[in-house]
Amino acid sequence: MVTLKLQLYQNMVNYRKENSFGYIQSYPLPTPSMVRGMAHSLLDLKEYKPLKISIQGSFDSVCVNMQKIIKFDRNRPSNPYRVTIGTSKKTALNGILFVDSLVDCKIILHIAFDDEGLTKKLYEKARTNTVILGRNEDIARVDLERSKLVEIRQKDEIRLKYPIYLDKRTALKNQVVGTHYRLPFCYESVQNFNDLRIFKFVDCVYVSSETRLDNFYIDDDEDVVCFLEVS
Repeated sequence: MVTLKLQLYQNMVNYRKENSFGYIQSYPLPTPSMVRGMAHSLLDLKEYKPLKISIQGSFDSVCVNMQKIIKFDRNRPSNPYRVTIGTSKKTALNGILFVDSLVDCKIILHIAFDDEGLTKKLYEKARTNTVILGRNEDIARVDLERSKLVEIRQKDEIRLKYPIYLDKRTALKNQVVGTHYRLPFCYESVQNFNDLRIFKFVDCVYVSSETRLDNFYIDDDEDVVCFLEVS
């Protein structure tokens, strides 16, 4: 299996939790749907292409930013604040938000499309384009020396270098404890902007570094690979 390893750095980033309003909370690592969206955007794909994703990384601290926002919305009759953007009629909202920001975030991703040609193409795109992971303003710096196509192999015993999302069955099999999440992965195709997005989720466990795992998969640098996927 051709697998792309991407090592990224983001100085202050928010991987937004769904349904957090007013106080915008962050997941400790990007969700599979964020990584899937990043990959599809770099490849300019217009429909979902099946892929597997492994996500691990760390951050130094968390700070809370107070931000003033102006949000443009549909032209709603109940909102008296109306603006024109180009030829489009909008309404506007403004207010204060408190936003969690992860500081000095180091992320390692392993991505493998079912179509190996897409994996190789993504490698080239990530090296030559701006990579955004999280919000629109969350630009990532790509470590070009450590980002490469890698081989995956099995090892009898290993300790995690970084916190990671393990799929639930793997966590149970290894009897490790952590924080359980049900994370969005992708959504069923929609016809237009107004269609409801029906997400598919993966059950996983956020496990800390130094956790010991048996019979696990690693890459050429002995970084653990735990693929998350949906059928």
